[in-house]
Amino acid sequence: MKLLKTIAVMMVLSSCAKKEVPDVPPTFNDPNWIRIEIANGREAHAVYGNIDDTLMVSTLTEIYQTTDKGKTWRKTKVNHQPIYGFLSVKDTVFALQSNSLLKNNLRMATFSQYFSLDKGFTWDWCIKYGISEQRIQEFATLNLDNQFKIKLKENIEPYNKDSDPWSGYVLKSDIQIFKKGTSKIIQVPFDNQINNIHVDKSGKLYVSAGRAIHDKKTGKYLSAEKSEAAIIYISKKNVSQLID
Repeated sequence: MKLLKTIAVMMVLSSCAKKEVPDVPPTFNDPNWIRIEIANGREAHAVYGNIDDTLMVSTLTEIYQTTDKGKTWRKTKVNHQPIYGFLSVKDTVFALQSNSLLKNNLRMATFSQYFSLDKGFTWDWCIKYGISEQRIQEFATLNLDNQFKIKLKENIEPYNKDSDPWSGYVLKSDIQIFKKGTSKIIQVPFDNQINNIHVDKSGKLYVSAGRAIHDKKTGKYLSAEKSEAAIIYISKKNVSQLID
């Protein structure tokens, strides 16, 4: 009898343990945001376009495109690394492959070996047409109508007091707003690590994320979603409404 009781207790404890780390994360449901995923993408990085027309997303190693609001995705480029920014020059989009820190602690997305003339449906090599590969724009930074700036704020906890400012434990990044000489952090309803940001022509904010989950208060890494999807959160409202 004691053996049966022991087995029953162990089964209950095992059941509870499984509930703490579900195989499938709870359905995301928020009045101001939606969540879309690219299966097996692992991380989302640079984003270009808009969800209502053509949306292009860099994952950890590839570029994908959707024209049906994320229901299906088409792989358009294998690049074996993230793209840190899509730079639009007239009718051309350059994929920026390097993420560099300048002397003034300004992080830049630079260098592009290939470009697209059709919103990412097809890609071609810059060197093939004698097009310069030297491209640059500020990493994960958006200047909107000269009224305010949105920037990804990377947070680092130094290993010790003598550590370099950019050397330490990686905490959860924030989305920082600069307006009229003041700044604030946009509060978001998810705890995934943030990799990049984008705003489309209608003012929706896109937040690229990965499966890593960080603590709400400390920002420290806690765990990871079991799904290996690349994740993009999209605001339902204009970004100006998220600020006010």
